[in-house]
Amino acid sequence: MRRHVLSPLLILLLSLWAGELASRAATADALTPSGSTQMPFTLVSGTFAVWSGGAFVFVQDRFSGAPLFRFFDQDGTEVAQFTFGIPGASRINIYDHSVALGLDGSLAIIGTVYPDDSTGGAFIAWVSPDRQEQTIMRVSPFFPQTVTVASDGTIWVAGYEPKQHHDYDYSRHLVRRYDKMGKLLGSFIPWSTLGTGPRPVPAVRSVLLPLKDSVGWYSSDSHTYIEFSLDGSVINRFKSAPHPEHDLTYVALCGDGSLFSSTRISDGQQQTGWGIFALDRQRGEWSFIPRHERWGMLFGCDGTRLASATDFQTISWLTVK
Repeated sequence: MRRHVLSPLLILLLSLWAGELASRAATADALTPSGSTQMPFTLVSGTFAVWSGGAFVFVQDRFSGAPLFRFFDQDGTEVAQFTFGIPGASRINIYDHSVALGLDGSLAIIGTVYPDDSTGGAFIAWVSPDRQEQTIMRVSPFFPQTVTVASDGTIWVAGYEPKQHHDYDYSRHLVRRYDKMGKLLGSFIPWSTLGTGPRPVPAVRSVLLPLKDSVGWYSSDSHTYIEFSLDGSVINRFKSAPHPEHDLTYVALCGDGSLFSSTRISDGQQQTGWGIFALDRQRGEWSFIPRHERWGMLFGCDGTRLASATDFQTISWLTVK
């Protein structure tokens, strides 16, 4: 896990935000504990978990020839398993923010694949709800970084293309939309419109999140959160939370549109705490909600309940008011 250090100025700002919470009762009370579940999986090297499409999706052996997907309900009961494979692949790499479960049970996966007899390439995969069918889309040189399944079943990815002739092509679009058969339905947001220049690459530390009739794209490095209609039109745009530069910890979007981003707090040597930023859509501003635990993370949002963890044994549910 990368270590992030908050500057003295940012620590001061976080303290000021925390002090303002007393006068912002709606924000201060935005998250209240509403139960806990014993963590049904073990987070170690080579694994990760996300709450997506109404279930915990836990991935084991994500840097292997046969990554294992396990699915758990909100009570921690395992409901299914699935071993993912690509014909001819000796190794499949699945990174963070690279798995999404659709409301219909379909599964979208992005990553890189390495056959025995050639160099690797990037792929997008769609797997049917019964896990009997799958479509593999080889998308190199496009390199997908994050994926989600929209409410209409389409697959959305954000990524970029490598440098050409010592530079990037800033006219290229960063977000793409596919159907389950691999047909490209559209691409959106040219890199040049974000004003980030060659560094950082906006799609690297980003996450796509589904809403009822739209899709959100949170890009930490471009300091931007954008919501698209299902045809790709931009319908909302906000600044991202003021977390440390180049940091993307965990982002969760709830069914009512509530958006949260967690952050780590460090004293320069080690992590000393964590907190959650909450977006006020009317003002377009973020409020900081400090948590009392030393460490924490978000898995996602189930309706209006955030799935979080502050240790490696318990899932803590936080209700969004």
